[in-house]
Amino acid sequence: MIITNIIQNKRFKNYYDIYIDDEYLFFVTYKELKFLKLKENDLLSEEILHKIYRDYVYPRAKNRAFRLLQRRDMPKKEIIKKLKETGYNQYIINKVIEFLEEYNFIDDRKYTEKYINYNKTKKSLKQINIELIRKGISKDIVEEFADYTEICEEDIAYNLIYKKYKNLDTIDNKIKRRMISYLMRKGYNYGLISKVINQFIQNEKLTNT
Repeated sequence: MIITNIIQNKRFKNYYDIYIDDEYLFFVTYKELKFLKLKENDLLSEEILHKIYRDYVYPRAKNRAFRLLQRRDMPKKEIIKKLKETGYNQYIINKVIEFLEEYNFIDDRKYTEKYINYNKTKKSLKQINIELIRKGISKDIVEEFADYTEICEEDIAYNLIYKKYKNLDTIDNKIKRRMISYLMRKGYNYGLISKVINQFIQNEKLTNT
């Protein structure tokens, strides 16, 4: 293997991107670059590459993952995305994910359960499911938790309408259409929406013009 390029990172000036056989593999700090004596056109053995991965790249990637998880819980797919954006290759990412899963630092099932419990008093089940799938949670896990999750969607939808429209003196057809669109975007079906809007109008004693 030959070090074909060593390029200063555009975003982080203290980091240098290392290309082996014209393929980007990892980055090191300027201090590490000098200590390891990495130079363009030099040969790099498998043994040395493994040592660099073990002593520099992998520990830094693992620390990056820990810092991300200290800020907030994340599903596996999001951690993978963040590590890729930082500049780690798939081999290192796989090693980090393997470690995090082995020691239960990430667990998509626990993340799903916690996410549902946190949002089930504020969002429709459909909206929660869509958000979880967008975050990379598998459809099988989402459906499994959805099957036994109880959500009083009527109460949640009513509260959404109340918070957004409680200060109105009257509701005309234009406002009604806005209410319907608002709740449909939140994942509620038309039957429930109609019931909630009618209940809101009755409770607030608003008139339609």
